[in-house]
Amino acid sequence: MYQVLVVEDEPLIRDAIVEMVQQMDGFKVTGEAASCEEGWRLVQELWPTLLITDIQLPDADGLELIHRIREQKLPIVSIIVSGHDNFPYAQHAIRLHVSEYLLKPISEQELHASIKRSLSRLESFAEPNQLLLDMQAFVDRMPEYHSVQLFERVDRIIDAIFGSRSGDQGAMISYCNILAGKLADCVKAIYPAFREAEMQPGAGRQQFRMYVHGLLHEWIKQYSLFAGNNMKLVIARACDYMERHLHEEIALSQIAEYSNLSASYFGVLFKQHTGRSFVNYFNQLRMDKAMELLRNPDLKIYEVAESVGFVSLPYFNRVFKQQLSMTPNEYRKSLGL
Repeated sequence: MYQVLVVEDEPLIRDAIVEMVQQMDGFKVTGEAASCEEGWRLVQELWPTLLITDIQLPDADGLELIHRIREQKLPIVSIIVSGHDNFPYAQHAIRLHVSEYLLKPISEQELHASIKRSLSRLESFAEPNQLLLDMQAFVDRMPEYHSVQLFERVDRIIDAIFGSRSGDQGAMISYCNILAGKLADCVKAIYPAFREAEMQPGAGRQQFRMYVHGLLHEWIKQYSLFAGNNMKLVIARACDYMERHLHEEIALSQIAEYSNLSASYFGVLFKQHTGRSFVNYFNQLRMDKAMELLRNPDLKIYEVAESVGFVSLPYFNRVFKQQLSMTPNEYRKSLGL
């Protein structure tokens, strides 16, 4: 299954692209974003194999997002969707090895054809993409593991990085930086005063292993202290804020600022405390409220969607089905409404 991230600031166009992708066997949209920064955050959390992005975004253009992906040598195929036939943009896209450059409005047939033409590249990225997914799964589940498991599992990831069949030195260095960066963020999330030692450039397997083990030792030491201190109150306060603002579109950066933490630290801290990402947790709160409202037969489904902060009805339907495995209309029918 190929995971897809769609970055488009116009809700109707984003909805249309998502629906087109979902019609293809073997492809699933696992993330949606309306800006470059939100897209980049989701790239580093979801590790999609395919990115479909608009060029013109509110905070930066889609080429900036693709540039970051290329800079870190991430195994992601990129398809650009643009409202303008802009030759300089197309030239830049070619230099960034963009797979396809499509002009709006795009048809389902056109998008499907462009994705099919990208299949060989997608297949070649399967192994490194799985490595990134394994890294993320390890980081997300760190609080569940005892110390011996932590070191055993991270050693397997390190061996996979250095044992990659691609032999791409640049990619290997990038994956080392990603793993070390995520572990350092985990430590800083529970111990903001932490300052990690500088990792030696071009470190070999054993040197990198020692560096990572040092980060894990620090995390183990600090986590036991964190688990009982008032950081739990910070997350509880954030959750309470989210419950009181279900009707708004809250970004992770906004709730992090409310909590007086950086976005990266807050994201890690929130997931370690609740077991879910900020987006998944917030959507679950909204769906719980939506189910309550749907039990009122006098309310239209679009009114329920607006009440819990969704300006796009198709997006609301998608999130509802992801959380409950049924559409809002099917939920009502199950209640006999």
